Amino acid sequence: MTLTSLPTPVSALSLRTLAKGEMLFRQGDKSFAVFAVRRGQVRMVRHLAGGGAVPLFVAHDGDTFSEAALFSPVYHCDAVADVETEIEVHPKDALSQALADSPEAAQAFMAHLARQVIGLRSRLEIRNIRSAQERVLQFLQLEAGDETRSVIFARPLKDIAGDIGLSHEAFYRTLAKLETSGKIARTGRTITLLHQA
Repeated sequence: MTLTSLPTPVSALSLRTLAKGEMLFRQGDKSFAVFAVRRGQVRMVRHLAGGGAVPLFVAHDGDTFSEAALFSPVYHCDAVADVETEIEVHPKDALSQALADSPEAAQAFMAHLARQVIGLRSRLEIRNIRSAQERVLQFLQLEAGDETRSVIFARPLKDIAGDIGLSHEAFYRTLAKLETSGKIARTGRTITLLHQA
């Protein structure tokens, strides 16, 4: 049984374990599959013409990545395991055929991609906020449930800091200030918004 809802036939699906620091693919490599993280973490990085590199996305448990491989002959970034990671390998030919054969599967896949776009736009919105406190509050409001106004993080807070474009030191300082000012309460990895910002 697959972790994700990708409709790849089980007979075509395979699993692969990556060691920490192991490269799954490099920018410019021929594309052959779409991937999903079963456990671990894979970082996507794009290299620039001037020699620099830009982090694009970090895939965690349950996340899929490299969906563009279905429509591109090559990968447009590097993918490297940040920790020992187990991934599902969904060969692009098998996945493409499954999507073509099932309108329901194709619609579910489109909904999955739409959710990714919404998440990406939210991350871009948050990263464009200059004030660290406003950035963290906006992030918490987007993540919190309407009733509890709480966020329970399954990942370390330093990983969350990177997601919103802050150093972990700046993120921790900002959380401490928000807690001191009475805007949030923290218990372990649970953060609760105490009132509307």
